[in-house]
Amino acid sequence: MERESRYWVTAQAGRKDETLFTQGTQDTWAWAQGASTIRWFTDGERRYGKALWPLASERLSHQGLAATYPFRKVWREGLEVAIKIKGSQGQRRVVWLKVDHPFTALSPASEVHANHNEANNAALRRRCSAYRRRQNLYAKTTEGLQRSLDVQRLIHNWVRPHWGLQGKQTPAMAMGFTTRPISMAELLNPRGFEALPL
Repeated sequence: MERESRYWVTAQAGRKDETLFTQGTQDTWAWAQGASTIRWFTDGERRYGKALWPLASERLSHQGLAATYPFRKVWREGLEVAIKIKGSQGQRRVVWLKVDHPFTALSPASEVHANHNEANNAALRRRCSAYRRRQNLYAKTTEGLQRSLDVQRLIHNWVRPHWGLQGKQTPAMAMGFTTRPISMAELLNPRGFEALPL
């Protein structure tokens, strides 16, 4: 999810394995390539960082750096990665962070947190019971869950104004894709998007 506009880029259902994390990270990284600087926040799942590292790391040359600089492979310039550090079921906290690029300006510590991420995740769970109730008929299969997530993502991006955008804009409006919220009737009608004032 793009943090500034709250635009939900992708939603994928499947088994919680390496393939799912890798695919989600690759899709999001490809979508964000147009930006000169990227602030990447995750909820503490290390598999996101492990999937991002091959895509977004680079090896520094010795030119332009002090010989005492201890790292040669770092995140790419302009990328800031913040991973929430947390334990799991009484286990010790594990820190999995790669070093930042020496020429990347880092945000203040007060801005690097995952509170907005966790609050948004909780809101999404409240609005879609398919996340937590496997007995629902529409979410027993991967295809059914994916269908529910796709509908929820469309409503989130195009229909419902977001409180973080002064309560008047949808994420699609903040991204400049449309000038007004889309009604459910337009969303369910294939011709609705053709008549939108873009």
